[in-house]
Amino acid sequence: METLEIHSKDFLVKWVHAPDNSVIDWQVKPLKRSINLAIYRKNEEILKENLNGSEVSFSSLNQSQASTSLTSVNRTASVTSVNQITNNNSYKSKSRSSTISSNINNSDLSLIKDYNKLIANELVHGKFEVTKGGMYAFIFDNSFSKTTGKKVFFSSKIIESNITRRKSSLGPIPNGASPNILRPKNGELLQSILLKKRRKKLQGFTKRYFILNFKYGTLSYFRVNDNKLRGQMPIKHSIVSANAKTREIIIDSGMEVWNLKALNVKEFNAWVDAFNEIKRIDYEDGIGEDNIDELEHSHIVSELELILSKFDQLKLQTDSPIVLEIQDDISTLISKVKPGNRNSFDAHSLVSSNDFYDANDYLDVTSTGVVLLDLPAPTSKLIDSKLADSPSEMSISEDQLDTVSTSSSSSEGDDDHDDVIPSLSKITSKIVQEGEGQEGDEDETLYPLPHDPIERESDIPVCNHSPPSILGFVRKNVGKDLSTIAMPVTMNEPISTLQKYSEMFEYCELIDNALQPSFVDESGEKILRIAAFAVSYLSSARVKERNNRKPFNPLLGETFELVREDKGIRLISEKVSHRPPVFAYFVDSAKWNLTFSPSPKQAFWGKNAEIVTKGVVKLTVKETNEVFTWSHPSTLLKNIIAGEKYTEPNSSITIKSSSGYRAVVDFAKGGMFSGRSEDLTIKAFGINKKELPYTVSGKWTESLTLKTNTTEKLIWECGELLPNAVKKFGFTTFAGQISKITPLEQGKLAPTDSRLRPDMKVYLKGDVDEAETLKVQLEEAQRTRRKELEDAGEDHLPKFFEKIGDGEPDSSEWVYVRGSKSYWNRRKNQDWDDLVSLW
Repeated sequence: METLEIHSKDFLVKWVHAPDNSVIDWQVKPLKRSINLAIYRKNEEILKENLNGSEVSFSSLNQSQASTSLTSVNRTASVTSVNQITNNNSYKSKSRSSTISSNINNSDLSLIKDYNKLIANELVHGKFEVTKGGMYAFIFDNSFSKTTGKKVFFSSKIIESNITRRKSSLGPIPNGASPNILRPKNGELLQSILLKKRRKKLQGFTKRYFILNFKYGTLSYFRVNDNKLRGQMPIKHSIVSANAKTREIIIDSGMEVWNLKALNVKEFNAWVDAFNEIKRIDYEDGIGEDNIDELEHSHIVSELELILSKFDQLKLQTDSPIVLEIQDDISTLISKVKPGNRNSFDAHSLVSSNDFYDANDYLDVTSTGVVLLDLPAPTSKLIDSKLADSPSEMSISEDQLDTVSTSSSSSEGDDDHDDVIPSLSKITSKIVQEGEGQEGDEDETLYPLPHDPIERESDIPVCNHSPPSILGFVRKNVGKDLSTIAMPVTMNEPISTLQKYSEMFEYCELIDNALQPSFVDESGEKILRIAAFAVSYLSSARVKERNNRKPFNPLLGETFELVREDKGIRLISEKVSHRPPVFAYFVDSAKWNLTFSPSPKQAFWGKNAEIVTKGVVKLTVKETNEVFTWSHPSTLLKNIIAGEKYTEPNSSITIKSSSGYRAVVDFAKGGMFSGRSEDLTIKAFGINKKELPYTVSGKWTESLTLKTNTTEKLIWECGELLPNAVKKFGFTTFAGQISKITPLEQGKLAPTDSRLRPDMKVYLKGDVDEAETLKVQLEEAQRTRRKELEDAGEDHLPKFFEKIGDGEPDSSEWVYVRGSKSYWNRRKNQDWDDLVSLW
């Protein structure tokens, strides 16, 4: 896949040519940030009508004519003449500040499919059948981003039926061409360095590397020594104008205008010849033999006119009678080979009039070749101020062209960029400073977010001990709740159950992605993405080593906070009940919040253990108040006595929306000897209970793909594992990070936070004996506190959550405490005095 680079407040067009009865197979993956994508088709019907119904000609404007202002040309919907020249004095560059929609409206593009916003890091794969061939424009729109450029991986291939494609007849480069020009792949490509006009005023030209593909008729450009595509033009469908005196080539696709300049005369001629050759290639349909002869005839005229323009240059360098004589002979020959009606075009009347003219009447040379403009340098006003910022820039000498610096290509700044992009750290630090100076409820301001990006350590020490056999425990405790059984510390992994459940939010961007306004309920895409989030946490158990141990059982009143500035969430959890064990969670972000009070129970059943989690996940969308609810599936831990242990889901999941939509996750059932089952499918259902067209499928251990009517979107992939994960409890990178205290938490954590637990800290470092001793001491102290409460006839009161109703702890709703005694307000004020001393 090639890399495309799209500036802020800008767009990039990637052109794809597809023949009749073919299929365009394409893939797109935005990197780190989202981007909009729409696919358009270039209209070609009018071009064929023009070619069949009218004659075309090449026109060369002489110096006196070119010095006169070129009037605006109101372009019709010709396939290759689609831009409007609206400035009375110039060819006007497409303003990048204008909206992309206005550019599209003024061009000859028909919408095929608008995919709206493509989510960051999602691979989107699509195919569509092309019955009638033509040019297709993949338009990547980043105009909504004011400061941030985007990078996108893109690939496309054409799956053709058995058709015969016309090949370019362009021969080798003429003898004496510049060594800067290259023709790899048997002449299918032409590539060299050209100067490209920068978009900002007064910045002049800069060197760029251009590649012309004769097969598809596209011109692409890159920075020198860089492989990221910066732009692309469909030459066959663009107006191409050339000025031999200034060696300038102006290309107008209807969406944008490029102003290029060759480094020398030989390269200029080579590029003009190449563009003319592409212009001569006819379409398979709609152009008869008479039209082809007409095009070839016009091409001969254009070549003669090009030779004539070269003699104009030679005349300036030497005052020779033979030069004037040859020039007169060529002029006479041109007048003879041109039919009378071709001569009816008066170029002088065009450039001197203030009226609007139809480009198909006067500039339909663009259908078959390059328009030759003998523009005087440096005083010509035919080039717009956006293309030539000052007269002196149009008179760069040959020596000056050879010494143009390419240092800007390797600089950190983007020399084609309209804006200076401030660093993220400066933006976020300013927001933080402003936020810290405000008074108010920290529950409403998402304190301590936003925050500067921080580096997170994820690696943990290698584990040099093995978990004990649990065969003895199984024999004594068949059918009992595993959480009530005291086990040696080596049976644990170095995180608590509070931290374990927080791994649910490793993939919380799935929620943000689901809430895109372009995802309508009727397609099912929104609820399917929510369902993908609901099952994503299962992937933490995909490594077999993760199933050999269980988390530390938190002490009553133990807490765990998780603040991820990179994901835009803050999480607070607390163990609110010991028997039955209940852990309350509240997660907040700018767009949504989530509550969950899991109460896990584990029981042995022969050679397997079943884990059932009571509690309902409740996800609320802040803007619409739409609520999604679901429960965790029961899971089986298999082969606990002998063999390789592994976990697999044992029940389906139903995700319900308050709007009436729902999604059902079905896990494939493995056979007796097939090992772990990993496949799943997710189907969506509407208010009328009918199945919706979109679905999700994949493996909960690897990835999930959303399938629409036209595309496949890779919406989720499992996270990375730690290096040598087999020796590190099978942890993912995310699991390794949640055991660390970062600068974001340093000195701010509640003293009851799991990361401060002494037995778990020494266990993580590998000191098993010390960890065992500390674990026993902490558990004994907890028993003492519980007995004191029982003797006093009191119950433990959680600090940050409160139970709603009179039900049992594991069947009631636990609500996050707000106000001055909320966790985040107390964290800011370091108000921890009334917390129980757990260690």
